Amino acid sequence: MSIARRPPSRALPAEQQHALRRAERLCGWTLLWMSLVSALMYFAMGGSQAMKTALIEDLLSLVPPIAFLVASRFRRKGVDHEYITGRERAFDVNFLISAVALTGVGLALVYDGLHTLLSATRPVVGTVVVAGHVVWQGWVMMAALAVSAVPPIILGHKKLALAKQLSLKPLHTDADMGKADWMTAAAGIVGVAGIGFGLWWADAAAALVIAGSILHDGVSNLRGAVRDLHDARPQQLDRSDPDPLPARLCREIAALPWMEGCGVRLHEEGFHLSGIVLLGNRNLTAAQVEEVRAIAHAIDWRLDQIDVSLDTPA
Repeated sequence: MSIARRPPSRALPAEQQHALRRAERLCGWTLLWMSLVSALMYFAMGGSQAMKTALIEDLLSLVPPIAFLVASRFRRKGVDHEYITGRERAFDVNFLISAVALTGVGLALVYDGLHTLLSATRPVVGTVVVAGHVVWQGWVMMAALAVSAVPPIILGHKKLALAKQLSLKPLHTDADMGKADWMTAAAGIVGVAGIGFGLWWADAAAALVIAGSILHDGVSNLRGAVRDLHDARPQQLDRSDPDPLPARLCREIAALPWMEGCGVRLHEEGFHLSGIVLLGNRNLTAAQVEEVRAIAHAIDWRLDQIDVSLDTPA
């Protein structure tokens, strides 16, 4: 008996290859900018709870781009004697890691906000000397938070566009993390301003409101990542509806003049959709099998490994 390796996956079209290289560069820029932002937040955070949680959130936001770069490099190795079915799942694992990081950010923010409110911890915001002038440290904090919100807004917007072009969910989750970054910064500014008006609880309350939204996004993405690893029915990028490609493939094949009934069972593997086409034709020829595969590959670049079986779905 010999071990049969799976054929290499379809090469990405030139447009998607260009988009993938841009996504990798964006992840590199994300690591650079968010590292600088984290350093800025560390030196400016003072006694603000919102600033502290924003720093934790910024550090955790480094996880998705690191996971993306590792997954992209790993995927390029393709099929070998160890990974006999290829490495297309690398981005699915990346999606799971990113979803866990986003959920962790949400949980950390919820915990810190509740702890501060329930323990009635008063944040201490003193003064600092800047260019010979005594300045309320809250102004420094708000300036740092405002600066920290800029990179996630720009990078997140660009990543979201590329995620749609590549139909790549981990990149979409990375963009969600960017949204969590700038929302946390906005909440932090509101909280520090509240301290300035004597509202000690505003700092934690603002962070807690945003934490609920971030935690919701994290749990949704985590549920989706687990779902994909179980080869569930493909969904659109934002998971609002089922992916229309399987139904379209079924319609195209069913329109063949010699067809006697068909069904499809596809699942997601990173960029691609793979699976099986079930046909009712008992006298299926090799030429007809190749015709079915040719139709699948002509419909969309995302359709990859399509097997054909002489059976009908239940």
